[in-house]
Amino acid sequence: MRPTALERMNSRISHVIVLILAVLAAGVVFSVLQVISLNDRIQKLENSATPRQEPILSDSQSYVHSNSTKPSTAPQDGTKHQVSRVVDGDTVVLDTDDGGVKTRIIGIDTPETVHPSKPVEYWGPEASARAKELLEGKTVKIHYDPDPAHDTWDKYGRLLVYLELPDGRDFGLVMIREGYAKAYTKYSFSRQELYVSEMNRAIKAGVGMWDELLITANLN
Repeated sequence: MRPTALERMNSRISHVIVLILAVLAAGVVFSVLQVISLNDRIQKLENSATPRQEPILSDSQSYVHSNSTKPSTAPQDGTKHQVSRVVDGDTVVLDTDDGGVKTRIIGIDTPETVHPSKPVEYWGPEASARAKELLEGKTVKIHYDPDPAHDTWDKYGRLLVYLELPDGRDFGLVMIREGYAKAYTKYSFSRQELYVSEMNRAIKAGVGMWDELLITANLN
């Protein structure tokens, strides 16, 4: 049977609709490609116009990278060195014949102030200020732990020593007694019993950071 006039008309309409839909689809695809291309060009322009940013380092990181080294040999026990910089309450940079050496004080731990992934901790600024008062620009004597099993360097390449102040006092012990530091017992050390004992005295007396902590504990 021959198609009727109505069937021929419906067929033409269907063809026209298909054509229109095809044109619309092509237009959408073209528009999307244009947007992608434009965004790509904008990104390239922004990259070329923006100078490359160097990674931001913490105060201690930036100083250590540019001003301190790990000598091929450790300074001799009992030698004197000037403290060129106090990084925080338990870390300093010493001047040696081989340059600046980052040094971690044995047996104490003070609240963080320059840690790259931690916020400034309670009593940290006060501990750093006291360490600067006692050490910065001063000539101190270094002492290694007499235990032969104790390391000379830590895993970060820092020299591990006790510091003797110009007046003969033990810097770490002073910081503990005044409530600026805790005894760091994660690793054993020869002066551990004395340091822990003096820390307990400071806690009972509410000295330094322990005063505010005790008040907070009593309020809660």
